[in-house]
Amino acid sequence: MSTDAARIFVVGMGEVGRRLGSALTAAGVEVVPVTRTSGWKEAVADPEGVLVVCVREEALPEVVGCLEGVSPQRLVFVQNGWIRPLLANLPGCSRGLVWFTSKGDFFRVLRPSVFSGAKAEFLATALGRGGVPSAAVGENAFASAEAEKMGFNCVVGLPLAVHQASLGEYLDRHREEAEIVFGEAVAVTSRAVGTTRSARWWGDFLNAAEPIAWVRTSTAKALEYRNGAVLRLAHEFGLPAPVNQRLLDAVGFRG
Repeated sequence: MSTDAARIFVVGMGEVGRRLGSALTAAGVEVVPVTRTSGWKEAVADPEGVLVVCVREEALPEVVGCLEGVSPQRLVFVQNGWIRPLLANLPGCSRGLVWFTSKGDFFRVLRPSVFSGAKAEFLATALGRGGVPSAAVGENAFASAEAEKMGFNCVVGLPLAVHQASLGEYLDRHREEAEIVFGEAVAVTSRAVGTTRSARWWGDFLNAAEPIAWVRTSTAKALEYRNGAVLRLAHEFGLPAPVNQRLLDAVGFRG
C-alpha cells in the first residue's frame, strides 16, 4: 500500500506523537500536528485524512468526545492502557501499541510496534520506512499483544513509584513481586480479550526491560487504565489480583 495515500493528523504531540510524526515525515507522508489549540478544524474536515491519536490515556475521553461524527475508519488510537471501553462506540477504528522508549533525543526500539485495523498496513509500512519498525497484525494477534503489553505497563509504572526504584533496581530486588504483577495483569486481560496467555511473555518482558533498566517514576500515572483496570477486570471475572491490589492501596488509588 502506498505511504502517500493520505495526510496524517497526529493528535497529541508528546513523546509518542512526536516520534511517530517524525518517522512518518521521514517516510514522505504529509503530517499535520494537532494540539489542544490548533489543527482540530482541519483534521475533522479532511475526509481522506487519517487521525492518529497519541494522547495519554487520561486525556482520551475528552478527545473521543471531540471526534463525534468522524468516521471510525479514519481513526487510529495509539495508547497502551485498557482503552477498549472508550472505543466501544467506534467500531472499525484502528489500534496501535508502541514498543519503543522515547525521551527527548533518546530513542530505543524494544521490539516492532504493532497495528491492527483498516489503517494498519499503511501505518506499519510508513513507520518502518521512517525508522520505527512496525507490523500490521490481525485482530486476534492484536488482542494477544494488548494483553501482553498490559503486563508490561503494569510493571513499568506503579511498582516503581511504590518502591521508589528504577526498573533495574526493582527487578533485582523484587523479581518475584514483578512476575506476579505481570501474571495477574496478563491473566485478566487475556480473559477479557478472549486470547490465551503465553508462557513466553514473562521472558520477553525481561528482554524488553533490559535496555531500559534506568527508567524510573516517582508518581504512578494512568492507573485507571493500567493496574486499576486489571483490578476491575479481576473482580468482574472472579480472578485474583492481590498484588496489584496491594500496590494500588499503597498509593491510595480508589478506582
